[in-house]
Amino acid sequence: MLLSLSCIVNSFAQSILDKFVTIQIKSGSTAEILNAIEIETSITFSYSNKVCISDYIELSSNRNTIKGFLDEVFASCAIDVTEKKRKILILPEEIQQAEKFTISGFVKNVENDEILIGSSIYDAVLWEGTTSNNFGFYSLTLPKGNIILNCSFVGYHSVQHSFFLDKDTIINFDLLYNTKLEEIPVVSFIVKEGINTTRTSTINVPIEQIQKFPAFLGEVDVIKTLQLLPGINSGSEGVSGLFVRGGGVDQNLYLLDDVPVYNISHLFGFFSVFNADALNNISVTKGGFPARYGGRLSSVIDIRMKDGNQEKIGGTVSIGMMSSKFALDGPLYKDKTTFSLSVRRSYFDLFAMPIQSQSNTRTAFYFYDTNGKITHKLSNKSKLYLSFYGGRDRFFTKYNYNKVRDPNQPADENHTLDINDQGYSGWGNAVGSLRWNQIYNEKLFSNISLSFSNYSYFVGYEEHSISPGIWNYFEQRYHSGISDVMLKTNFDYFMNPKHHIRFGTSYTNHSFNPGADVLRRTQNTTTVLDSTIGGNKVFGQEMFLYIEDDFAISQSLKMNLGIHTSTYNTQNKTYYSVQPRISARLLLDPKFAIKAAYSKMTQYMHLLGSSSVSLPTDLWIPVTSNIAPQHANQIALGIKWQWQQGFDLTVEGYTKDYKNLLISTYNRSILNNNPSALNNLTYGNGYSKGIELLIHKKTGKLTGWIGYSLSKSRQKFQQINNGKEFPSANDRGNSIGLFSNYKIHDQVDLALTWSFGTGNAVTLPSQKFYTPTLPTQYIRRIHHVLF
Repeated sequence: MLLSLSCIVNSFAQSILDKFVTIQIKSGSTAEILNAIEIETSITFSYSNKVCISDYIELSSNRNTIKGFLDEVFASCAIDVTEKKRKILILPEEIQQAEKFTISGFVKNVENDEILIGSSIYDAVLWEGTTSNNFGFYSLTLPKGNIILNCSFVGYHSVQHSFFLDKDTIINFDLLYNTKLEEIPVVSFIVKEGINTTRTSTINVPIEQIQKFPAFLGEVDVIKTLQLLPGINSGSEGVSGLFVRGGGVDQNLYLLDDVPVYNISHLFGFFSVFNADALNNISVTKGGFPARYGGRLSSVIDIRMKDGNQEKIGGTVSIGMMSSKFALDGPLYKDKTTFSLSVRRSYFDLFAMPIQSQSNTRTAFYFYDTNGKITHKLSNKSKLYLSFYGGRDRFFTKYNYNKVRDPNQPADENHTLDINDQGYSGWGNAVGSLRWNQIYNEKLFSNISLSFSNYSYFVGYEEHSISPGIWNYFEQRYHSGISDVMLKTNFDYFMNPKHHIRFGTSYTNHSFNPGADVLRRTQNTTTVLDSTIGGNKVFGQEMFLYIEDDFAISQSLKMNLGIHTSTYNTQNKTYYSVQPRISARLLLDPKFAIKAAYSKMTQYMHLLGSSSVSLPTDLWIPVTSNIAPQHANQIALGIKWQWQQGFDLTVEGYTKDYKNLLISTYNRSILNNNPSALNNLTYGNGYSKGIELLIHKKTGKLTGWIGYSLSKSRQKFQQINNGKEFPSANDRGNSIGLFSNYKIHDQVDLALTWSFGTGNAVTLPSQKFYTPTLPTQYIRRIHHVLF
């Protein structure tokens, strides 16, 4: 297989110019001879009107190399010949040495001014191009001359500007969304941008496509959408956690406007915290991580919130079976300031409490979240962004309702109190960021951000006991959490069409609360017990530097070379990590590319969980002087083929190894958060490997994808299973995910999802006291359909 691949690469590496061709004529004009070569080779010539054009040329032979023909046709002038895929560009030498200027600007949705991330911008004359960054900014440096600049984004109508470039120029593109999603004819560079990029194992899912998903109890769930992609599993059926390529739920970096989110679940995992109405763009990276990302081993889910409509105020209201939500956005100050606000709340508690009013036991649950963003334009080159997310779940059970006399009032007065015992729990996130974008010149763009992220969890219960003259009250409350404050700077330097350099630095101050039990007891109004067990916070300072260069070696070979270096300081100990990142793309054909990548990742925190389900009781703990960081190495190799307009086929194989995985041998549960779990830790290693296939259709009346993955994930801990290897808790050998949406009418869509997966490994309990070899059985296959 490797030999065959090598032969293919060498074949395509041979210059088209060296290919021998026999044409049907031995004389003619410049245009006639070039046309004859095009007929025999299926290549295209593009030449400037400044090269020497002849009405009649006598060739020495009708068989020659393409280079030989060109030498004869343009014998009277000096030319520079460049191969561009299957296109040959012919320019006079002076143009190659001409003065160069830079075109830059932003790409937006014309209807609401939302930025379009990853848009394609290219010159149809020279076939040089680039893409817009995470803030919609692009920069392209080209020689002086006539320019035909095209811009396109999947699902939008493309836009073209023709002009003469003789100075640095700002051109902003406003693209119109194609609501009918018909097959939009766009030129080949645009369609094949997914092939042109060096990024591997990366999937961009249009938010418009996510909003077409079948709603579960009235909610379109972003995370459940991603679970249908190959290489991504839910762990347990129906929950919103992600297990990517055999990694743990803690090994995913969720970024909401560049800020990490630690817990992504509402209602114990049945819904995610990400409200689709508040989002603008979602991308998932499973491997081949660029150097700008760090801190997790398995994936990066980069989610961007909407900026807000600059033209008018508008909104939506949605009412579901479990929750309702509304979204509102628009201008605060014309052409300067916009806002975006989304609020969601469940109402199970509002229905449940009246129904249980006559019961002695009343149980209720609710969740809510709020997304907000303000964008302010300081100048044409500077912007401020203020983003915020806050969400929380609350669960409580009240019981033993009693009406008693108030012991704090005089005995001869009839004062009564309604009291009850209760158990309760709650968890939630709060994140926010202030970001400043600055364009220093046409080639240099920066983003500086100050942000925070907080996650907290608590569980407890209260008891009352009443006896003559004595009122006893007891409360036990457990709480844990994590809080981060971050300062980050990122730069994009568009050196020229062949080099896009990114570099930056980040500093994070972590504050971990591994867990504390608070005990309180009062008798009448006197406190007789107020004690806290545990609660010693652990602090850590994490810093990283990175630089990466996405560059073209030739028209067919592009690479991204980068390095990510990080340090973590805690408890008088400092950890260091140097993480190389390499990815490459070899274009064998305008529609077909081979991609490969290697990345090393380091993670300075662990998650102690109670099961394969991501629960709020799971405990985040940092590296310390006694707890080492996790490491992973991943190699990925794949192909990308766009065999016809709108269809992408991606096939990838990967292998990944883990070191310093951490697990507690103490059996933690939802109601048992004994701190001794931190004293029963064991290290282990693991590996995962697999093959993934994805067919994705983004345009037309019928859109969607189907994905398949074949994988194997194993772990090995010295103190578990007698030190023998066993399947990971989230290991699934085969999985299939399907999403399909058919547009019947402009206002009517028919959507279908289906998933299949082989069961997880499980060891069933036995009456005999022995240690079985893991696993003993497998859970049955799982089918899941939403329609």
